[in-house]
Amino acid sequence: MKRIGFFVMIASLFTVLTGCQTDKKEAAEIHKKIEDSAVLEEKFAENQKELAASRKKVNESNQKILGLKSTEAAAIKQTINNQEISTERRELDEAQENFQNAYAALMTIDENIKLIKDKDEKKLATNVMTLMKDRKKLMDSYFDIYQMQLNSQSKFFDNLEQGNFQLDTLEEQVETINDESKKMHDVAEQVNQVTKNYNEVKSKYFEMAGLS
Repeated sequence: MKRIGFFVMIASLFTVLTGCQTDKKEAAEIHKKIEDSAVLEEKFAENQKELAASRKKVNESNQKILGLKSTEAAAIKQTINNQEISTERRELDEAQENFQNAYAALMTIDENIKLIKDKDEKKLATNVMTLMKDRKKLMDSYFDIYQMQLNSQSKFFDNLEQGNFQLDTLEEQVETINDESKKMHDVAEQVNQVTKNYNEVKSKYFEMAGLS
């Protein structure tokens, strides 16, 4: 009986050790996928800088136009630059593509999480995945609102190019643009908070997995 008990203990120890090795392997793979995604996100970060510069130019054009009188048609048309909107739209499409590529690189982490044996590690890794998905939903919303704002901006410029200087129409369009800007800002704040939470949970997971 003692020998049987000894073998049971050894078998249990072997199972524990095998589980630890498996969890370590999965943690290492998750770490690599996150690192690969981070490289892709660097491109997205560069896109954000370009977008910020383009938005500044468009906003400056808006302010110049709003400071002119409707009788100054020539000056208004000279200030309008639809090329800036086209550039901003192209940069936005590129930013969205780079973000989607970075997110796609992370999605297969779910396969690794399913193989984690330790309950606490699995819970933290699952939280990492949940926060990643939350961030993705928020970014999709941000991109959608941004595209809507570019459409609103184009309509604003098109009206001016066609000589439509009706104050009510222009004020309404500017109000729409400003409202969309506020929505973008609010979503961006949420993205920043979720990203902060994601980084914190990710660090806790890797620390628990012995990879910090």
